[in-house]
Parts: sequence; structure tokens; C-alpha cells
Amino acid sequence: MAGLKYYERTMRLLELIEKGKTGSPKDLARKFGVTERTVYNILDSVKVSFRRRIVYSERDRSYVFEDSGTLN
Repeated sequence: MAGLKYYERTMRLLELIEKGKTGSPKDLARKFGVTERTVYNILDSVKVSFRRRIVYSERDRSYVFEDSGTLN
């Protein structure tokens, strides 16, 4: 069951990144009901397995796909 939650969080994270609506790591932790460390762990695993680069945009206050044209 833990695997399913992880999968669901990962899919939700990708949706939020696509929309540019993740907020800060602290915001994500609150949304997911986990610690910030868990958020960083999820982000790290997504970054390793996903083909598009994910970066945090200060301007948008969100994680975004680097190729989306929305950078710091």
C-alpha cells in the first residue's frame, strides 16, 4: 500500500509541476501530508527517472520543467 501512495504522490507532483503550482517544498509537504525531507526524496527520484529537467523557479515559486521557458 505504501507503494501506491508514493506513486500517487509522484503523479500528483508531476501534475503540479506541469501547471507550475507546486509552491515551495514546505507547501508541497503540507499538501502531501509528509515531511520536507520526503518531498526532496520524491523530487530526487523523479529527477533521476524523468527525461525533462526539473528546477525551482523563484519567480513562479514553483518547481517547473526547465524546458517550459519558466526559469529563475
